[in-house]
Amino acid sequence: MTNIGTRVARLQVLGALLFLSVAALVAGGMYQIGMAMTQNIEDIRRVSSVMEVADLISENRVAQASVLLDDRPDARTLLMRRSQALSRELSTLCNITPAGPFKRMVSSMERRWYDYQKVQHRLIALVEARKSSEALALFQGELDDSYMTFDEQSDALAAGFRRDAAQSGEAARRVAEFVTVFVLTFSAFGFVARFMVQIFIHRRIVRPLIHITDSLTALAAGDTCVELSGGDRRDEIGAMVRSLEVFRAQACLIEAEHERTLEAQARAERLARHDALTGLPNRRFFTEALGRLTADLEHPAAVMMIDLDRFKPVNDAYGHDAGDAVLNELAQRFMAHRDELGTVARLGGDEFAVAFPTSADKSHATRIAQLLRVIISQPIQLDNAVVEVGATIGIALFPPDGTSPAALLRAADLAMYQAKANSHGRYRFFDPSIEDNVQARAVLHADVRRAVSAGEIVPYYQPLVAIDGGGLVGFEVLARWIHPERGLIMPDAFISAADEIGVLTDLTYRLLERVCREVREWPSTLTLSINLAPSQLRDPLIASNLVAILDNYGIAPQRIEVEVTENALITDFEGTKQVLSRLQKRGIRVALDDFGTGYASLNHLREFKFDKIKIDRSFLSGLDDGSKNEGIVRAMITLGKSLDLSITAEGIEDVSQWAHLSEWGCDFGQGYLFGKGMPAGKAKAMIAATGGGLRAAPPHTLRKRQLRA
Repeated sequence: MTNIGTRVARLQVLGALLFLSVAALVAGGMYQIGMAMTQNIEDIRRVSSVMEVADLISENRVAQASVLLDDRPDARTLLMRRSQALSRELSTLCNITPAGPFKRMVSSMERRWYDYQKVQHRLIALVEARKSSEALALFQGELDDSYMTFDEQSDALAAGFRRDAAQSGEAARRVAEFVTVFVLTFSAFGFVARFMVQIFIHRRIVRPLIHITDSLTALAAGDTCVELSGGDRRDEIGAMVRSLEVFRAQACLIEAEHERTLEAQARAERLARHDALTGLPNRRFFTEALGRLTADLEHPAAVMMIDLDRFKPVNDAYGHDAGDAVLNELAQRFMAHRDELGTVARLGGDEFAVAFPTSADKSHATRIAQLLRVIISQPIQLDNAVVEVGATIGIALFPPDGTSPAALLRAADLAMYQAKANSHGRYRFFDPSIEDNVQARAVLHADVRRAVSAGEIVPYYQPLVAIDGGGLVGFEVLARWIHPERGLIMPDAFISAADEIGVLTDLTYRLLERVCREVREWPSTLTLSINLAPSQLRDPLIASNLVAILDNYGIAPQRIEVEVTENALITDFEGTKQVLSRLQKRGIRVALDDFGTGYASLNHLREFKFDKIKIDRSFLSGLDDGSKNEGIVRAMITLGKSLDLSITAEGIEDVSQWAHLSEWGCDFGQGYLFGKGMPAGKAKAMIAATGGGLRAAPPHTLRKRQLRA
């Protein structure tokens, strides 16, 4: 006998071999694309490097002019820094340029640069010797000629590297087009092959099976005169036909059993439409009843979703048998009021649903909701205890809130969850704004998840300065979403959404890795502050994972400061305490952010052993007006000093606030007065330009000027 399964298996093996062959070819094509893209990235990197060299050459020229105009030590220092940066970038460009004509051009530029530096040293020497005319002649002569040569060479290199980048990009595009055409061609071939296989299967398998099925149907209906064909086939179809011949001989016995089968089906149908525990209709029955109830748009109806409150503690305290007893008692109460409640069903767990005809307004549905709350809230006697449960109810009206059972159930469900979000033990009618909010939140969740994976959320840096003198001591790392369509998005719009969908910790790790890459060349004395949400403090591995990232990039943990809000302390006191302790043992400092706005107590300050507290920006308004905020801020600073804590004030926007904070002994400050959050490039430029300090008058001087005024 020839096995049909064997034939089908052969076809499957053939299809699998064809698929693997195509997959191998596609993989090869993708590898070629990857190689071409890698080359394109290297070419683009060289373009970027040579443009950086051109910019640095121009900046070096400007720095030379600054030395000529104003012979100050800081001008010469700036010139030396520009020269050193240009040397490093030339070295980098030389390293990433492959052997060939461009390599020789870069090497020539590097040698010329060393000669150029010697002439530049002569210029500095002439300036220091007060030989201004000779220095100017050297600047306008030999140095200017070399500068123009550098500029021409960098332009030539940039043009060449751009050509290489265009060629490598074009190569990647051609390979991608080939792979696309190949895949489309094979897909068309596969579609045709599949169609032919389907014709074969239909003729040799499906059509005979349909004939056998029709014969079985006739036999089941009592027709014992059916004619069967295909009994001469030497495969499974033929075996089935021969077996049916035997089955026809037993048709009389099957007819006798048919009645008993119908009775069994009726019992199964009854069980399939009712809840096994309470005997109430189940979801299937309820949906069908709701469909009948809402068949006519002229007859209003109401649907209620009921979720029990305080039911889980019953299961936890007395066991699941007690929970079942509560559900059965409530089911009996519902059945006792069936004339008023209409159709009552148990949808699962501790969730019930009610559907009934109602009036055109909300008054009737409101009375039914109140009745349900009374029915459910009455005490329930168990074997050894008396328990009380409550209910949160969501209400949807037909037809304004939906015209199908599925739409009405969803609307009632949304209303119920909105009622639970506000407070338990309430009922709420569906409002279209609820669905709008749910859909908007779902879109935001998907967009945030994509943004985290795509790396669109990047770190910004807000300066942190010493109050006395204004010296730059570090930065607070702030998350900014660079949306491809909406532009810059602030964290208030996406951090809570990231927390809700569980990607906030992944976002924190990605941001920290990027921060580590960006700050490796910054002065090691600058600190970096990052924020952790309450949910992240429930992760016992957060400390070790953060330190692992820092170790991977060679960043000392002592440079990192973790900021937590007061509300995080009351979420899980012991767990949060252990996580913060692990962070501090690894060398990371911990600051209490937004101090004074949450629920922190003196006991929390003592128990958690913070390194710093940060005064919230809301307390800095009105310091010059004799407001209560002045006394509060001074008290906070005094409290922090008594506990040996550093104090940072947030939201400093004018010099008078700075002066007050300096007078009262505040340690650090941040705010728009010193700088907003900025990308790494601007932060690096700020570090280089200020030399680590903000150029401003000392706060005490500012305060004296105010008093004299």
